[in-house]
Amino acid sequence: MNAIQFIRLTGLRENEINTAKKEGGEKWSRIDQSIREHKRLIGMGEKHTRQKAIQDPVHGAIILEPWELDVVSTWEMLRLRYVMQLGPAHIVYPGATHTRFQHCLGTNFLAQKSIRVVNYCEDLEGGCFKPFSDLLDDYQKKLFRAAALLHDVGHPPTSHTIEYALKSWAGLDHVDLGEFLILNSGLTDTLRQNGIDPRDIMSIIRRKTDDPILNLLADFLDHPLDIDKTDYLIRDAHFSGVQLGVFPAERVLLTNRVVMGKEEKYVRAFMLKAISSLEALILSRNWMFSDLYLHHAVKLAEALTSKATYFRMEEEGLSKNECIGLFTRMNDGDLYRWLSESDIAFVREYAARIRYRRLFKVAFSKSLASFEPSAKKELFSMLTRIQTLIEAENELSEKPGSVVIDVVVPDLGAKSLSKIPLLVGGEQGFDIVSLDETNEGYPLLQTLRQQTRTIPSVRVYSDPSIAGVIQRKFERMFPVADMPLHRDDEHDFLEY
Repeated sequence: MNAIQFIRLTGLRENEINTAKKEGGEKWSRIDQSIREHKRLIGMGEKHTRQKAIQDPVHGAIILEPWELDVVSTWEMLRLRYVMQLGPAHIVYPGATHTRFQHCLGTNFLAQKSIRVVNYCEDLEGGCFKPFSDLLDDYQKKLFRAAALLHDVGHPPTSHTIEYALKSWAGLDHVDLGEFLILNSGLTDTLRQNGIDPRDIMSIIRRKTDDPILNLLADFLDHPLDIDKTDYLIRDAHFSGVQLGVFPAERVLLTNRVVMGKEEKYVRAFMLKAISSLEALILSRNWMFSDLYLHHAVKLAEALTSKATYFRMEEEGLSKNECIGLFTRMNDGDLYRWLSESDIAFVREYAARIRYRRLFKVAFSKSLASFEPSAKKELFSMLTRIQTLIEAENELSEKPGSVVIDVVVPDLGAKSLSKIPLLVGGEQGFDIVSLDETNEGYPLLQTLRQQTRTIPSVRVYSDPSIAGVIQRKFERMFPVADMPLHRDDEHDFLEY
């Protein structure tokens, strides 16, 4: 058992484990006992021998094979039952308490459905389409389903919420954490026992493979119109009540085709007749950004959690190994409990503000396009340099933690979406064209370009008592252009 595995199983720091191991005695006995207890409980699980149907509120019955049931019964997957898909978004949308576990099941369902309903063609001139299932052998089908099930297994507590902090402190994201779990945990053993090479799963997730089929499967999971996005849009809309995420997912899937591209590799393409459905998917995602994912109170709760996590990691001086071990062990409740135990006053306060829903208020909010070029450049740098962000917050207020700056630049995917392959033609054969080469795609791309300019914004949050002072200071530090090109970002300050 390596150091990270010890940390995951015990929740202790590396030096604590090493000291206890070296000295032996009662402390090491307690550690050894906790590991034995963990293994005993894990060992109580039975190997599944038949299919089961799991009832999902979004897709209905999801049929899992025995090996898939073994996978979802591992400790690594069970943790996701207590990791919320949208982090603290339930502060604003009470129904948004769905989990990463549910999303992984939903993505697996769409992988199964893709195998059943998608068609493929290797000769576009002949235009002969066959079932996608004929292209994949049994192992590749199994691998696709496994990758869909495990693509988010490494999400830290509160999902994407603390990834900025984790990346800034330890250079890690959820894919890095997932890679460790897939290759170095009890999940690894379960996969191997069921005839799946964990390295093949990572080849799909990381896109590190020369195998044309594995690259194709990676496209289904990581693509501007992938099954991951399809599930989370429908699921997030369903649970949050923000119905802007609803689109004809069935038609998008049914009009998806796998074809041999010009570079002699398989690509996912869509029938031109499906362009209205594709527009609905793309615009639904961007509308969900503006109404759900980027809601000012949601973003504030995320910023408080992320900032508190960064300072807590700094306070503890966590090593990279400790970050991997602890954040693949914690669920959401564990994280907020850990934050509330900090010696830093504002870290404890942030955790309490989220628990009691006593958030800061918006002191300043404008589109990024409104700022002068030099100010815009510095604000953009905060996306990758957390110290620049912290220094600006400290300059705005002498009281630590009393101001939060949030630079919001979502990846709307305008460039990648413009190159989505479309199939045009009919009985005389098909050609592959990109979306930006069609007249039908022009209105959509214009809308995307406009959203790319208007949705990115900067928000500053503080206690209402100092909001006016903070606003004036921020405007001096980051001047707004004399003639803003776009309207200001508006918020109802009385909104619940």
